[in-house]
Order: sequence, then C-alpha cells, then structure tokens
Amino acid sequence: MDILRKELNDIYAAQHLETEILDSEILAAATKRAEALAEATGACEVITDASCDRCYIFSGRLGMHIGIADAASAYKTADSSDEDEIYNLIHPEDLVDKRMLEYEFFKMVDSLAPEEKTSYRAECRFRMRNRDGEYRVMHNTTRVCNLSPGGGIWLILCGYDLSADQSAADGIDPHIVNNLTGRIISLSFGEKRKQVLSVREKEILRLIRGGRPSKQIAALLGISINTVNRHRQNIIGKLSVGNCVEAITAATAMGLLD
Repeated sequence: MDILRKELNDIYAAQHLETEILDSEILAAATKRAEALAEATGACEVITDASCDRCYIFSGRLGMHIGIADAASAYKTADSSDEDEIYNLIHPEDLVDKRMLEYEFFKMVDSLAPEEKTSYRAECRFRMRNRDGEYRVMHNTTRVCNLSPGGGIWLILCGYDLSADQSAADGIDPHIVNNLTGRIISLSFGEKRKQVLSVREKEILRLIRGGRPSKQIAALLGISINTVNRHRQNIIGKLSVGNCVEAITAATAMGLLD
C-alpha cells in the first residue's frame, strides 16, 4: 500500500553514495542531535541513512501515545530507508499524499546546487492511529540534514509531533518551505491521488472486487486476457501489494475506487 516507494528509492540510488567515503562521525553527530531533539520536545525524530537503507528512530513521549514505545524515551534501528513502523500507522489516504509530497520534495532538492539542498523542508499534517486505535492529527517535517562529500542527499531528518489543530482537513496541507528565504510552496495532491491508477485499472479492479475472473473481464471490456493480466500486475506494482485482494483493500482505503 506504499505507493511511490520505488520512485523514492530511485532518487536515493541516483545519489551514488556507494562510490563515496562517508564519515561515520557525521552520522553519529546527526543521531545524537535527533535523540536530543526527541528528548527535549517529546516528539518522534527519525534519521534516515540513504546510503545503507537504514533508519534510526528516537521516540519521546509521543512514541508511547502511538504505541511504538513502552517508555518516554526509546531508541531503535530499522533496516529500511523508511520508518515503516510509523508509516503503517498513517491513514492510508493520507499516506498516499505524504508519499507524493516526499517525492516532489526530494526531486526538487536533488535538482538544487549543494549549498541550497539543506535550506528546504517539507511540511504536512496527517491522521495517525494511536495505541487505542484512534486517529489523531500529526504534524510532520522532513529535511535533508547532511549531504555526502559529493553533495548528494545522505542523511534525512523526519519529525513527528501531535498537531495542536485536531480539526478535520481535506488532504494533508502539504508545503515546501525555504528556511533561509522564507519562501513557501503550497502543493495539492487531490487530483494526483485520483490518478494513481488509470481509468482502465480502476475499472478492472472494480470488476475484480465484484468477483469477476479475468476471462469475464476480458469479454466485458473487449480486450484480451493477457491485457487484463497485465493490468492486474500493474495495479499490484503501483500499490506495492502482494495480490489483487490486497490491492482492493489498499485502493478502497486510499479512496481510489470512489
């Protein structure tokens, strides 16, 4: 259900960090800053190391509220470039928009001169389940905190905290902010979310949801079974799921079949 993950991983891979010598002391300093920030604010702070597909999660009191920690201050690592333990708590519809924001943010940052890359942050708000299964609105920021010696995106800081505004909102209110100039770029992903699946893919997925096998779908739509099966595989790939049953669940939760 984690769309755009491949696209984001492609941006990380394009940094070619494996060809550079990275200073472990810089990573240690970045994780210490994240730990201190989590302890000071009670929020969750995550350092992602784009060079080795790993993240370092520091959870303050918020970690107890959302159920990822049993103490007010906790630390763990995850062998993933994403904080999946946290992402799995985000409302599926909001996760689609958050992923789109991350993709647009990193794509933009990647195009900048090295001296500009750490001046920007992505900012949004979304619904996240707490340990009681209730959705609460969170405030989230993402920024590149350290570049590689060659100017590539290396260490990323992502922060989560309970939003003071718990009112319902349409979308995640995504922005990209320049901390140096004050420039704010407002984004909207409502229409882009609807386009995650093509019109034909949605049509086929609705028929699958209705219990139609590929042969019947092919006859109804006047296309070959091979074409139907190709669409099925495309749907599974786009939604990052294992099969069509999971695709139906994911697409419904994301609001893609409405």
